[in-house]
Amino acid sequence: MNTELDDFLTQLPTLLRLLADPMTPHTSLELWCRIKSFGWTECIPVLQSQLQIGSSDVKRLTLSVITEECNHFGNTFGEDFQEHIAALLDDEDRLVRSAAIQTVSELSIPNADFRLRSIVCNDEPILAAEALFALLETDKKLLDDVVQFVRDRSM
Repeated sequence: MNTELDDFLTQLPTLLRLLADPMTPHTSLELWCRIKSFGWTECIPVLQSQLQIGSSDVKRLTLSVITEECNHFGNTFGEDFQEHIAALLDDEDRLVRSAAIQTVSELSIPNADFRLRSIVCNDEPILAAEALFALLETDKKLLDDVVQFVRDRSM
């Protein structure tokens, strides 16, 4: 295997941690370019791991990098992360949950509806509103049901 790639894979968790520090100027696009230059596929296990064990800042940065990849190459590139992203909807950190809601909405991640509905019903109002908007974007029948509900209540 490529020694340079091996070194990068070993250093990627540290790079994510350093760039996730709010005091470090960076962009997810910059990090995505670095990862892409070494090989997206090879970095998937490291990114998946960071979604599970990384700090809150690292999880949010990793979500941004995954979204960047999908924005450039289509949502199929996010399939390896769907389970991990959906799990972040239950994260203890509200900013991680918010970032996960946004990612679920942008990438139209299937099987996240139950968790989004749980956020709507049980989480703080701002996150509940974000989750509701994500549900409305991903479930067109729900939008029709909400419109009909409002119309029925207005009469």
